[in-house]
Amino acid sequence: MFKSSFILLVVLLFNAASIGAQVPKELPSTKMGTVNAGSLLTQFTNAIKPTSFTDQWANGKSSWLSSASKIATAPGMIENISSLSKFIKPSMFRSGFSAQSLLQTATKAKSMADAAGLLKKLEGGLKPEAMVSGWSGERNTWLSALNLLK
Repeated sequence: MFKSSFILLVVLLFNAASIGAQVPKELPSTKMGTVNAGSLLTQFTNAIKPTSFTDQWANGKSSWLSSASKIATAPGMIENISSLSKFIKPSMFRSGFSAQSLLQTATKAKSMADAAGLLKKLEGGLKPEAMVSGWSGERNTWLSALNLLK
């Protein structure tokens, strides 16, 4: 009786530990409880390896990050995504992905949901080696938060 209770306790503790490990990190939010577009964009940008950027990024990084962190509108988000794509080395894009196509899509984007789709397209167009090693563990939570942009 004691042995079976002990085994049951061990199984329950193991299950509780594995369930707790699957709880996502807190989503970026504003004071009003909505997802913050600027923080999602900067989180993504910080997940790109520094070696994946062109030499021009070193000159524009600080002002770009400052601008991106203050995004409050869909046009601002779209503009920052478009400019970010120009700072990424062409060799860091997957074969078949066109940065020019992304920029054309950006001209048609109007809403924050469109901007989120544009950012997903950019993220999906990057080769895995363009991203820092920890991105794969953060990506699903980031995508879930991005889906909340409206």
